[in-house]
Formats: sequence, C-alpha cells, structure tokens
Amino acid sequence: MIIWLRTALLGAAGGGLAHWAGFPSDWLLGAMLAVAGAVLLGWEVALPRRLLPTIQACLGVAVGLRLDLHLPGPASLLISVAGLLLCLATQIPLGQYLLHRLGWSRQEAAMGSSPGALSVMAALATQLDNPIRVILSQTVRVIALVATVSTAMVLEWVPLAPTPASLTLSAPATLALVALAWGGGQLLDRLRVPASHILSGVFVAGSCAAWLGEAVLPVAGLIPVSMILLGALMGSRLRPLPAREMAGLLVAGLLVSLSSSLVSLLWAGLVGWWLELPVFQVWLAYAPGAVEAMIYLALVTGLEPSWVIFHHVLRIVLLGVIAGWLMRRAAVSEPGK
Repeated sequence: MIIWLRTALLGAAGGGLAHWAGFPSDWLLGAMLAVAGAVLLGWEVALPRRLLPTIQACLGVAVGLRLDLHLPGPASLLISVAGLLLCLATQIPLGQYLLHRLGWSRQEAAMGSSPGALSVMAALATQLDNPIRVILSQTVRVIALVATVSTAMVLEWVPLAPTPASLTLSAPATLALVALAWGGGQLLDRLRVPASHILSGVFVAGSCAAWLGEAVLPVAGLIPVSMILLGALMGSRLRPLPAREMAGLLVAGLLVSLSSSLVSLLWAGLVGWWLELPVFQVWLAYAPGAVEAMIYLALVTGLEPSWVIFHHVLRIVLLGVIAGWLMRRAAVSEPGK
C-alpha cells in the first residue's frame, strides 16, 4: 500500500509540474516521466493493474460527454465520414510500414502508427512488456501537432471567435456514468470486445450528452486524476533505453506524425473541395490526434466545433477497436514475443 501511495504521489507531482509548464498531454506525460525517473533511480514503484479498467472507463466517459449530435447537413456528414475512413485506411498501413522498416514489432507498430487517441493507445500499450516505444512516439506526435496549432493561433492564420460556455456535470452524476461504463465494459470484455471499457464509457456518456441535448464536461478533476494514474501505471512498467535508441524513437515519432499529417491534409483537401468547406475545418476533423488542441481551435475559430468533435470522437472509437484487433492479430502472428 505504501508503494502504491508513493507511486501515485510521484505521478501527481510530475503531472502537476508538467501542467504548470504547459506541456501537451501534461498530466499523462508528467506522471509517466516522474515515475519512470524513480525507476531509473532504483526506487520501488508500482500500481495495481486492476486500476486500468476504471481508468479506461473514466477516459471513455470524458470523450463521450464531448459528443454533440446537432450536426449540419447529414448528406455532407456521410461524405465527410467516408473521407475520414479513407484517411485512416491510408494513415495506419503507411505508419505500420514505416515502423516495420525501423525494426518495430507488429504489436508496437499497431499502436505506434495510430493517428491519434494517445490515451487509448497508452492504455492498450500497458499490455506490452515495455510500452516506452509506443508512448514516446505517440507523445512526439502530439507535441508536433500542438506546436502546429499554437503556430496557427499565434500567427493569426485563422480568425478567432468567442469560446462558448460548457455545462459541467456534478460529481455524483459523473461517478454514476463511470460506474455504468465500468459495468458495461466488464460485459463487453466477456464478449472479447477490444478496448471494452473505453467503448462502454463513450457509449454511456454519449447517450447522456444526447439526452441533455449538448456536449458537457465531467466533474473537474476526473481527467487529471485518470491521466495521472494512467501515466504512473505506465511509468512503473518502463525500462530505460540507450540514448541512441531514444533518439531513434524521437525520429520515428516525427516521421509517423509527418506522414499522418500529410495524408490527413490530402484527404481534407479533397473532401473540402467536394463539399465546398474550408480545408482547415476539415483538417481539424481529420488531424491525427491532439484532440484537445483541435477541438479548442475549432471552438475559438467558430469552424463548426460540433462537427469537428464528432469526427474526433468517431476516430477515437474506431482507433480503439482497430488497435485492439491489430494487437490480437499481431500476438497470434508473433507467438514467441
């Protein structure tokens, strides 16, 4: 129990420091690095793996509550969703090919090539012996995208609009959703559905948002606490790598990020031209991750934030299912690993 408490406190300290410094994926990345640093120092750190389903349920609820079904143009939406599916069908095989060329295993490439959903991929990566390849490459992708978004805002490439207020659920209501998501996840897990607790959380919270008639936020603290625990859980399982291999992971992350971004820009250009929509708006919906940054930019620019949020929620759900399936397929093809 003392070891668990020490690990959680280290994660909270690291996450809080990263949040104060303004890092992307701050609570997750800061907690993971703080606990991983303790591992390097020889400290004994650990968290129980049985926390993972609850963490996944919290993440699913946080994503599902953002879903707003007041979407313009159903015909246009179908075309845009088709474009998103084609975008994913291009990004994932290309990313896997690049990572295979760099010597990654099939399971690592299945998650490392994912164009987004860092939290989902991080949760799934805990099944690996050493998830540092996946976490670091995905983190590099998020940092690159956040830097792009920040540059667009600083240089005022797009006009800004007032940020609308958001409804926040009470603590009892949020915890009730998490409990329902956990229960549904247990059932889906028995049916061998990949990313079961995350998908259950998205469905339960999305239904709540649809019933309320607007996208809402979970109680303050749910996302930071979930991210801290997930980051601490991952950090406690990391093993140090040589500096040369760490540099290689940074290059891999940038390479996958660049390829995914270019592919999403290509499909955004085609869909935007076909639907006569701003290419930047479509790219925000297709962008490979950094969902918080993309949604924030959609809000402040007034570029149909509900439309952008819908695409990102759909993409996260699809990536969770695809990654889970690819991991199982890779495990079968690599039985000795």
